[in-house]
Amino acid sequence: MAAVRQGVGGDRVAVRAARPDEGRTIAGLWRELWDAHEAWGGYAGTRDERIYDQLAQRLSDDARVRGGQPVLGRHVHLVGEAEGLVVGQVEGWFERHGVDEATPFTCEVRSLIVSSRARTRGVGRALLEGLAGVAKQLSRGTPVVMAAEVLEPNPAHAFYANVGYTAVSWTARVPTEGAVEPGGGLEPLTARLATPNDALPIALLDPSLAARRRAQGDIRFDRPRAVDATFVGALAAHLAGPSASHDQSELVVVDASGTVRASASLTVMSLDPPFLPARRGLLGRFATDPALDPRPLMAPLVRLGRRLALVRGAATLELTDLDPPGGPLHEGAVLAGARAWSRIVERFA
Repeated sequence: MAAVRQGVGGDRVAVRAARPDEGRTIAGLWRELWDAHEAWGGYAGTRDERIYDQLAQRLSDDARVRGGQPVLGRHVHLVGEAEGLVVGQVEGWFERHGVDEATPFTCEVRSLIVSSRARTRGVGRALLEGLAGVAKQLSRGTPVVMAAEVLEPNPAHAFYANVGYTAVSWTARVPTEGAVEPGGGLEPLTARLATPNDALPIALLDPSLAARRRAQGDIRFDRPRAVDATFVGALAAHLAGPSASHDQSELVVVDASGTVRASASLTVMSLDPPFLPARRGLLGRFATDPALDPRPLMAPLVRLGRRLALVRGAATLELTDLDPPGGPLHEGAVLAGARAWSRIVERFA
């Protein structure tokens, strides 16, 4: 599979699957990407040459397994070639976020990088167009949402805007160090781990989350759905499962009467090489009682999320799925000590 596209100034950019002999070149692109992310405040990459040697071998083995095709399972990998040299690459992850067949497929744009020596020549645009084309093939022609996370200091914001991507979701980040135990139970709003008994109130909050996402233009997820016994039962089973006490947890905020007023999901994961060994904490899926101001509901969620993420080895906690800066959820995150970290940008393929 290969497609030739006109770049800026008439340059010809070939977008195709990687070849087995290109692992080291692509690993060098990854290194350039991780170095840039670290300079923007992202997670640190390794300086161990052995790790990049292993990455190069893995990329070559992966290309050999693919046999000249860009798709393996749900993963898409493309490189951009100009003047006979590989000067860029992009990955995509194809899936549907939800159970509603009306929800469009999403292709998540990952690790898009164009070598500094080949920028402004249309390689990045060509790679995104190539990825969108593969995604449309996987979806059999139905609409596909192309989505990318862009760190706030990344100058690529202008690039994504120029190729038609629009911001629909925001992330802030807060250090976990200094996280404290909740107070002595006298606060009007407190956060705790959810239990199976919270399944119904969490389910009743879910439509507010779905409606907020749609209002922000984020169409990757299901529309608001009816709360039925099947949904509540599945949620109760999830809350009773082993993940509730390990790296995945549901948190709720309750008022003085014990009524659930907000919920969120906490995930802590390990970063893979070539990142340095580290744990990443994410707190998202914020669903709040539409009758209340979301700002004060964020503080107890963030406080508990920080404490749990710290215990589970994460130095920072990302607050994902927020509304735009100036919105109540975003303001609540800032009041809880978080700072702007990234945003999700989207467009239809």
